[in-house]
Amino acid sequence: WEANQIPKVKVAKIDLSAARKEQTPYMPEIPDIPKCSPDLCASKEWEDSFITYFSETRLAFLELDSSDGPSVSGAVKNSCKPGISFEPQIDPTLTMIRKMDAVSRAATLRNYIDMIQSFDTLSRNDCLWLFALCVAVEPPLDAETCASLRSMLRKCSTILATKSEMDDEVVMLNILVAISGVYFGQYQK
Repeated sequence: WEANQIPKVKVAKIDLSAARKEQTPYMPEIPDIPKCSPDLCASKEWEDSFITYFSETRLAFLELDSSDGPSVSGAVKNSCKPGISFEPQIDPTLTMIRKMDAVSRAATLRNYIDMIQSFDTLSRNDCLWLFALCVAVEPPLDAETCASLRSMLRKCSTILATKSEMDDEVVMLNILVAISGVYFGQYQK
């Protein structure tokens, strides 16, 4: 009886295959991560041992940072941006990094990664800052920081792909690739 009282309903047939094929025009086409020459890439064994070392370094830093040491307990946490608050050639120090709070460390890492995007090479100082900030950044990482780490992986891989012989920069780039790609999981397999 009720079914007879309800007016007839029109059912629209929607072709979902056409909607699935459509991509919005503002989505960028992201190229693959460039590959470098096999003799300049880090070996799997080296990556594994380095990641173990890096993990231990992060744990040691987090333990030190969480302790109430006299050097930091009375200090005011502040935000530091390389090249703005400091001279660009100053190496990062433990005291300098410890004075930053977790948000400032992540923001400084993102800012530094944004800054290196226009560089053709990375100096030792740039690599030291990136290494120190990667050691100090606290988990969990937000999406913006993960995207920046992915950008760092792309930039380091791009520079590494242009290299033809082993030098100090190749070693530093391999370290940063291992950190961003393997440790922070930004390398696509």
